[in-house]
Amino acid sequence: MCDQDHIYRVKPMEECHAWDILSWKYPAPYDFYDSPEDNRGVHYVKQFLNPELRFHAVVDPSENLVGFCSYGLDGQVPGGNYRADALDIGLGMKPELTGQGKGADFFEAVLRYGMNTLNPERVRLTVAKFNQRALKLYENFGFAVDDEFFDCLHEVPYTILTWDAR
Repeated sequence: MCDQDHIYRVKPMEECHAWDILSWKYPAPYDFYDSPEDNRGVHYVKQFLNPELRFHAVVDPSENLVGFCSYGLDGQVPGGNYRADALDIGLGMKPELTGQGKGADFFEAVLRYGMNTLNPERVRLTVAKFNQRALKLYENFGFAVDDEFFDCLHEVPYTILTWDAR
């Protein structure tokens, strides 16, 4: 992980962050990550604020929201093999900040916070297989492909990557 000054900071998710995230719209093919356009906003906000799901906001030095992350069950996708013990991390960066080379600093902040606060022995990420930018980023951090599976409900192939933190 980077030794430079930390660009981003992870902090507890606030309701305003959750509503902001629900408005994000990604360009294709990343629009797969858009929130549904229906009246379930309150439900999703409650999920973001549910302490058991450990959602956090990622902010820049000016406290602007740049993304979010979760530590635990929310990082798992139905159909994957999650029998081995590991800290699952889910994350998303604000659409207008993606593809600009900011992902390494963003992920470094998310990973550093998880390591410092939860002290896992192993970390796991589940990534839609089409998201080659994310897969390459995580591999650059030392994550290795552990498994692959197909989500029949959404017809999306996924890759599970792991990293031994010890």
